[in-house]
Amino acid sequence: MRIRAIGRIADRLTNRRATRIALALIAIVAGVALSARPAAAAHNGRHRLVEPAPPPRPIDYAQLTQEAATLLQNYIRIDTTNPPGNELGAARMLKEKFLADGVPATVWEPAPGRGVIAARLHGIGRHTKSIVLLSHMDVVPANPKEWQVPPFSGEIRNGEIWGRGSLDDKGPGVIELMAMLAIKRAGILLDRDVIFIATGDEEEGGRMGAGWTVAHESDIFADAGYLLNEGGAIEKRPNGKRYFAVSIAEKTPLWIRVTATGPAGHAAVPPDETAVTRLARALDRLDGWRAPLRLVDPVRDYFHELANLDGGPPQYRNLARALRTPEFVRKFTQDPHHDVLVRDTFTPTVLRAGDKTNVIPPVAEAEIDGRLLPGENPVTAMADVRKAMDDSSLKTEVLLNFPSVSSPRDSRMMTAIQELAAREHAAVVPTMIAGFTDSHYFRERHIDCYGFIPILLTPGEMKGVHGVNERISVKELGAGIRRMVELLELAGGRARSNEERHR
Repeated sequence: MRIRAIGRIADRLTNRRATRIALALIAIVAGVALSARPAAAAHNGRHRLVEPAPPPRPIDYAQLTQEAATLLQNYIRIDTTNPPGNELGAARMLKEKFLADGVPATVWEPAPGRGVIAARLHGIGRHTKSIVLLSHMDVVPANPKEWQVPPFSGEIRNGEIWGRGSLDDKGPGVIELMAMLAIKRAGILLDRDVIFIATGDEEEGGRMGAGWTVAHESDIFADAGYLLNEGGAIEKRPNGKRYFAVSIAEKTPLWIRVTATGPAGHAAVPPDETAVTRLARALDRLDGWRAPLRLVDPVRDYFHELANLDGGPPQYRNLARALRTPEFVRKFTQDPHHDVLVRDTFTPTVLRAGDKTNVIPPVAEAEIDGRLLPGENPVTAMADVRKAMDDSSLKTEVLLNFPSVSSPRDSRMMTAIQELAAREHAAVVPTMIAGFTDSHYFRERHIDCYGFIPILLTPGEMKGVHGVNERISVKELGAGIRRMVELLELAGGRARSNEERHR
């Protein structure tokens, strides 16, 4: 009995001690929870143990600009002339740049030597629609004999980086990449993810680049709502006013091959007509034909906004009415840049026939670069071309065509661009470009795509795109990175204070 009594006393003491320990632990946990509650509530309104993120660190744009210049030089030195493209080495270089800063990146090889890279900068996920920054790694050919510097040297001369692709499209790709790294390094938390995609084959239609990516790796951008690509920049009017030109629409290609046939023979005894002469006459008739004028909304709005900026010709305020006046049409369409915005165009670019001077070839071919306004029916356009050439013996076939899709003028991305422009006291002018980009692949997937790279371009610099002596100033490269960071903050859900922006 004595043993049992001692046991009961021991049990009571043990229970009391356990109770005291449990109460003490509860008090400690409650104290921690209460002390953490204000910080957690301020962060997300929930009573959790959450440590607020530290404030963003200032961005050293001078250092960032020099880093970007070096990257662009190395990028230009990788010859990605298309054809054949060979973008794989460039894709791997960009991937390593992302991985060095802890940003996940992947490279694909759609065909031997071809490359695609994608990287994702994660936000905090309050908004589900991510932002895609798109560029292409391939470039058009460059003849070194025509350039002041070797086109793949990446040489810096007079504060400018020279080289094929410095503007189209390696320079813009570097701006997008470095803006993402700047955000990552500064600890800026966006409400959206930002996705970097650089493709190949854009200069040849994009089948082995953006087209392949959309068809085979659409998971990369499955959550995307907005996309920024080439197609627009910051420009200046004669009166000095700046405006942000943003492409919301593009003409679509209708590339055509025309084949003529005829008797072969010795050139010393020519027949009345050969494949070459038949083709030449047909192309001459096509050259003398002009497609009818048609004004699409983005072009109408573009000229109206230009008139608001500097007064401009008064007819620009109502271009639809002005284009009913023959005298104005004559003056307006004398400018090739204006003419292509109000009509379809068909330009012969490639000719093939014989390979010996004294032999009449049995076949002659031409390739025609057709560009259609948005909403144009390609079947009707092909019928117009055949009618203009006026030769039923010619064979015509379509090499490239796809639907033209536009993006809305009003969206969160356009609002962000307007807010960015307002900081520089500039207007935003939506427009249509006469060419086409890889944006159409993504517009067909219902993503709002905008052609805009935030760099100031002069008319002289624009001539370097697909021309000679292409270059971008180091200063503007850095300014483009700064603007892109601010644009991603505005569109991504976080606007920094003036003090933060200018530290």
